[in-house]
Amino acid sequence: MENEDRDYIVELEDQETGERVSFVLADRFELNGSSYVVLITDEDEDEAEMVIMEETEEEGGEVLLKTLDEDKEDVIYDYYDDLCDEMFEDIDDDEDEEN
Repeated sequence: MENEDRDYIVELEDQETGERVSFVLADRFELNGSSYVVLITDEDEDEAEMVIMEETEEEGGEVLLKTLDEDKEDVIYDYYDDLCDEMFEDIDDDEDEEN
């Protein structure tokens, strides 16, 4: 069971500072043919931060995470917010039907 939990931890290194930060892989989604991952800092819940990165696969099969292009960033975060809103609406609707 411990090894399964490790599969959901992503460690990234800031290329400018060399600082390493651990994230929990919280979600994946696709938009316009591109794949994205949602990462949450693996820290205190009150100070946790969410980051979305593009997931790309190299020719050798290696998976890389890429920072979002600034011109696409707002669109991608807005799309993910809409996905979350839809998911919570579906959950609320299911709970209403059960009552």
